[in-house]
Amino acid sequence: MHCKIRSAAKCLGLLLCLAVWTGPAAGESFSRLELDAGRVVWDELVLQAKKLTATLNARIRLASVPADDVQATLLKSPRGTPVQPSGPALFRLVLNMGIDATFHPHVQILNEVWFDPGTAAALGRIRLRQGQDDFKKKYRFTRQGVFRHRREPLNKKELLLDPEKWTDVKDSFYAYDLARLGCPRVSERLALLYILSAVDWSENSKPLSLCVFGKRQLHAVTLRPRGLYPLTVDYLEKTMQGEVLKKGPVQALKIIVETRPMDSTLKEDEDFSLMGLHKEIVIYIDPVSRLPLQISGNTPAAGRTDLKLRQVGLRPHRMGNQ
Repeated sequence: MHCKIRSAAKCLGLLLCLAVWTGPAAGESFSRLELDAGRVVWDELVLQAKKLTATLNARIRLASVPADDVQATLLKSPRGTPVQPSGPALFRLVLNMGIDATFHPHVQILNEVWFDPGTAAALGRIRLRQGQDDFKKKYRFTRQGVFRHRREPLNKKELLLDPEKWTDVKDSFYAYDLARLGCPRVSERLALLYILSAVDWSENSKPLSLCVFGKRQLHAVTLRPRGLYPLTVDYLEKTMQGEVLKKGPVQALKIIVETRPMDSTLKEDEDFSLMGLHKEIVIYIDPVSRLPLQISGNTPAAGRTDLKLRQVGLRPHRMGNQ
């Protein structure tokens, strides 16, 4: 009798453990994004973070480009069904970021992403890093995973060559099962800035949950509004008519970025990062224009870091879904 009771208790304990580990993933529900590119007021952002020993400068450009032109330049994947555009235009987002740190070489980073304006689904990406740990990585997003073509310099001599001539080459495919994970589509980290500007936010908005590919793995990302927060801004607003300095206290909408690594074939889960920021990422946006005013987070080397808006280029005519 006691043996049966102990056996039943073990089974119950096992079931409870399975419920803890599989419950959240199995019950994951992702948002149906209602994106309107016409809400995006900017086409260029300049942000800066300054610490005692390091300075980070970032310039982000957003533009609408013909889908046919992009299709011809996207990497070909040997596996999977490539993600296709839903209309005649895609958005191209380019990040140029420079990092200057004491006793370290200057590091220049270029990220380029193509995504669908209506769904924020990523089609392709390029990541180039030069100055330290140099690499060039091209990505093609498919329904079954992401194909990556990586190039690195084989030796110091190759550092002087064009990245396309680096000879340390490796291809990888990071597979996932979107149906099992519950992901309607896969977006990209930098596209979060577009999503924040293309959504009709308010203090009482419900959180948005979506699937986002990091470097080698999918992440469940939730954008959670946390009300208005007092922020001091100091940036230049540029339009066709001229320039206006925006300086002083404002009430910004605080958006918490919550992340969780999803199932993958990696031996160890990767940390989610956005523009070099890792844990406890918070994005502050203007509650009316949805303009990103500040991106904050922790960095491995410099601790808590605030990327503050220093300049914004406003579009003469807002982008509409095409």
